[in-house]
Amino acid sequence: MGHGRARALLLVVAALAAGLAYAAALFGGPLAAAATAGAFVLLIRFWTEKRLLAPSRRLVRGIRGVLEARSSDTNLGQLGWHALGELPEAVDDVVTTLRATRRESRKAAESEAARVDAQKAWLEAILQALGEGVFVCNRQHKIMLYNQAAAELVDAPDRVGLGRSVGEVLSLAPLRHSLTRLENRHRDVGHAETSAPFVCAVPDTNRILHGRMALLTDRAGAASGYLVTLTDISGELQLLAKGDGVRRALTRDLRGMVGNLRAAAETMGAFPDMAPDDRARFEAVVLDESTQITQTLDMLGQEIRGHMLGRWPMADIYVTDLVQCLEPQLEGAGVKVTLVGLPLWLHGDSLSLIQTLEALIRRIAETSGATEIDVEPMLGDRRVYLDLVWEGEPVPSAELERWLEAPSSVEAGAQRLRDVLERHGSEPWSTRASRPGTALLRLPLLAPDRPQFEPEKVRLPARPEFYDFGLMREHQGDAALAGRRFDELPFVVFDCEMTGLHPMQGDEIIQIGAVRVVQGRLLTGESFERLVYPGRPIPPASIKFHGLTDADVAGKPPLREVLPEFRSYVDDAVLVGHNAAFDMKFITLRQHEAGVTFDNPVLDTMLISKMLDEEEQDHSLDALCDRYGIAITGRHTALGDTIATAELLLKLCERLEAQGLTTFGEVMKASNMAAQLRHRGAIVSQG
Repeated sequence: MGHGRARALLLVVAALAAGLAYAAALFGGPLAAAATAGAFVLLIRFWTEKRLLAPSRRLVRGIRGVLEARSSDTNLGQLGWHALGELPEAVDDVVTTLRATRRESRKAAESEAARVDAQKAWLEAILQALGEGVFVCNRQHKIMLYNQAAAELVDAPDRVGLGRSVGEVLSLAPLRHSLTRLENRHRDVGHAETSAPFVCAVPDTNRILHGRMALLTDRAGAASGYLVTLTDISGELQLLAKGDGVRRALTRDLRGMVGNLRAAAETMGAFPDMAPDDRARFEAVVLDESTQITQTLDMLGQEIRGHMLGRWPMADIYVTDLVQCLEPQLEGAGVKVTLVGLPLWLHGDSLSLIQTLEALIRRIAETSGATEIDVEPMLGDRRVYLDLVWEGEPVPSAELERWLEAPSSVEAGAQRLRDVLERHGSEPWSTRASRPGTALLRLPLLAPDRPQFEPEKVRLPARPEFYDFGLMREHQGDAALAGRRFDELPFVVFDCEMTGLHPMQGDEIIQIGAVRVVQGRLLTGESFERLVYPGRPIPPASIKFHGLTDADVAGKPPLREVLPEFRSYVDDAVLVGHNAAFDMKFITLRQHEAGVTFDNPVLDTMLISKMLDEEEQDHSLDALCDRYGIAITGRHTALGDTIATAELLLKLCERLEAQGLTTFGEVMKASNMAAQLRHRGAIVSQG
């Protein structure tokens, strides 16, 4: 019953009641009129309760039941005959929509749960298949995840468990040190290192493990824990220890024998009674043998030392990191450590160097009374010198020798400072510094594998825009592809570097970089990067863009060999590029020569950006990365630009979904239309 009919019925009942009350008053007197009016009031109240109030309460209860029973499709219930008009039907429509939404949500949740379970199963299978031990811990060093190999490595499976401290099975000092290093580097936004190597021991055993720690962050970018992978290097270290023992035996014991030989020769020289010929021959033999033994020992010692040097697990270390880790360690001793000069990189074992530097600085402070010590790195000939500078006198050689025989740390056991420094190829010495009244202790250390200084690349203008609408139309007839959800498609984001901007005039590709994006995740571990020999010189104007020279591409395979590899990498994924038509023009001109065909759908992030922000004028990769807060590492390198474009694609996907463009066909159609409109506008403005 509609609202109008219910209102009309109420008016009829009220008019009838008033008419009967008037008739009763006219013909039956006041008492009859009052009784009649009262009866009709009761009738109206009864009708209101049955037809309005009771149905309203049943409707409210039904709505509450639907809202509270979120996991089931609860019905509103039967209202019977009522005077609520169209309200129940409207509420029923809302409930129907709510049920459908809930079913979709449950289905999505079940699908997501199934996907998560599948990923967990894959992760568990992968972890169990790994030969390396894996621990995932929070910042409090509680184990959140581990594999069977880790439990076997620590040889104490009963002490390995979720929520237990990893310190029960591993020495915590290297873990704390590595975590501090990574957190310091994480706060340095421009630093790209996300992992660090370390060496740790298994308590109560002779087992030594080589590990690598990677920092884990939450969605806000804050450090939330770490992952470590571990391998057993006890056997390798035993070989190293044996090598050290052999070297010490050769250079210590045999030198004593040589000294005895020389002493005998000198003694014989003191006796004039010996026949001259015999004396000459004997002295010649003794001196010749002793000289040869000495030379052999020196050569053998150098060979062993060269063989052992660098065998300990090492990595490039930033001197700033060393000083930052030293500062809190020495605060308790009242010693202030300051880094001076230009920070440099060196190569070594971070923890053992920290412990050695701390021990040496403490000895310097104790003997000289110095409370401020500068740490200054210096570039040497194939070495990095680390100078400890203080006000006072140099350390005498004999005193320094005693220091080097001391243990490097409490945890290091019998390992001496000399052992650590020899492992790093370092023979320290002390002398006066250039500043009057100061002295220094110089530690020559290994040079890093990386270059010390990398010049900042000049920000160059973007490439000219290329439009190839055939790329957009090629797959519009594929209904299955057009109907697929955009965020579920596999993408291969790619970029090329060339000798120039004119493919029809002989310019060639010299580098291809690509990376996968699957299910909204950027898989940087599955990247593709190849240098290509172009068969022609690279012009200086192009070198300014990408930094690649003729020497870089000399001896590299030609494009006809690289394109099949790239085609295999792409497989059936959607190709994505920024100003994609420019790169595809170079590829399609050479694909037949390589015996492949790139018939994949191609998506252009530049065109999508123009479709989303038509009013913006600058849609270059630099401008868009600035707009979306994307940091470009390695601008104008194929892989660097590729990763930036992939991150841009993920940002654009969020905006496309918010605007209701959820399928591949919708995105292609909208971006193609925007590109054509912009292109026509450019032609009109030029005309």
